[in-house]
Amino acid sequence: MIKMLLLSLLKALGLFILAQKITARRPRILCYHGIAVDDEYKFSPGVFMQSATFDRRMALVKKWGYSPVSLDELYQQHQAGQYQKNTLVITIDDGWAAIEQGMLPSLKKYGFCATLYLSSYYVINQRPVFKLSVYYLFWKYKGPFTLADNSCLKPHTTLQQLSINDVLSLAAELGSAYEQPILQELADCFGEDIALWQQNGKLMFLSAEQVTALAAQGLNIELHTHRHKFSELNLTDAAKELADNQHYILQLTGRAARHFCFPRGEYQPEQLPLLTAQQLKTATTTENELVARQSPLLTLPRLVDNDKVSELEFEAELSGMMTLLRLAAAPFKRDKK
Repeated sequence: MIKMLLLSLLKALGLFILAQKITARRPRILCYHGIAVDDEYKFSPGVFMQSATFDRRMALVKKWGYSPVSLDELYQQHQAGQYQKNTLVITIDDGWAAIEQGMLPSLKKYGFCATLYLSSYYVINQRPVFKLSVYYLFWKYKGPFTLADNSCLKPHTTLQQLSINDVLSLAAELGSAYEQPILQELADCFGEDIALWQQNGKLMFLSAEQVTALAAQGLNIELHTHRHKFSELNLTDAAKELADNQHYILQLTGRAARHFCFPRGEYQPEQLPLLTAQQLKTATTTENELVARQSPLLTLPRLVDNDKVSELEFEAELSGMMTLLRLAAAPFKRDKK
């Protein structure tokens, strides 16, 4: 409440406009994820945004005078020695199916370019994302999951009712071949229609055909690993994740990707040479901040936007006001340490 009152006062005094001028040469990289088909924005507002919210965000980007550029343009500005004023990049993580109906119309309406960091596994394997779907079903229907007499899990457990942890543990033991049957049984138990999900894109990724079509329409498709795993992997497996991801993106779009986003924004310092070996130009994290001239190209920060962020807070980040407030507060935080 105090934060919102303070931001309202600062905006009314014209300090958001001043902040934008002060931070004009610090690029903004906006970070988005999925669009809700149904109630996913209530289940996971940090991942799924309402399409109307996204449209209002793009209207604000336009109102503040930004004309989004590509990551290639951002890279070229860095190589030239100075970022141009009011540089902004729009990025979308993962590859959720509903971004086609929920984001692309707004991007086209305002003439904005954007980058999709694509994890390719669920594009190639067209089925709902298993772990998130399990969490969603237990969130919505409050469990427990009662096994049917003919359940595929009967031979593997003595339990008749399973908690979410029981389901995920069994799935991990049995392997990916069991994921779709388990999910179907969960849906049947709770009365949810998985076939409808596959039609409307709920908790689904874009299809291969959709990715190809979106790339042809100008959406930049870049790397996000094949299976959305990186920081937790050893160097060999992490390199394979990049190689697999690159293979499918090249197959789907006809062009090699040159930019990368760390899954969950996480990485190990020893993994960074893998990106250099792949000749990648930039990589982004989920550190919530503006880009500075000294920001390393392979660990760039972004402004993470989602359905939990108010429009006032979004404008505070977009204008650079929050960056200036964080800079002002930094000495006091150091003193406390």
